[in-house]
Amino acid sequence: MSIGLNGFLLASAALLAVGAFATVARRSALTMLLGTQLMFAAGAIAFVAFGRFTVLSQTPAAAHENVAGVMALFVGAVALAELALGLAMAALLYRESRSFAVDADRG
Repeated sequence: MSIGLNGFLLASAALLAVGAFATVARRSALTMLLGTQLMFAAGAIAFVAFGRFTVLSQTPAAAHENVAGVMALFVGAVALAELALGLAMAALLYRESRSFAVDADRG
């Protein structure tokens, strides 16, 4: 028995929901960074799932040329955006309050 596209998309949606909850519900910088990490991982899972199941529906010659490279670039772009967002959040928090606590005094 194999998992279909809907199973991967359901897992991706669940991971996105957990990441969004972790980002919004907690007030520490670490849990906010972990929440954004989970949301980006959900996007990467969806990209890979779409790439995999699109490849299966095409002819073998067209599959590797059209989809595999594009999906690899999207996953790489997601990883770079994740890194940039995490570094920006950490730098902004530290610059404003000389602490990584989100609720720290900004005065």
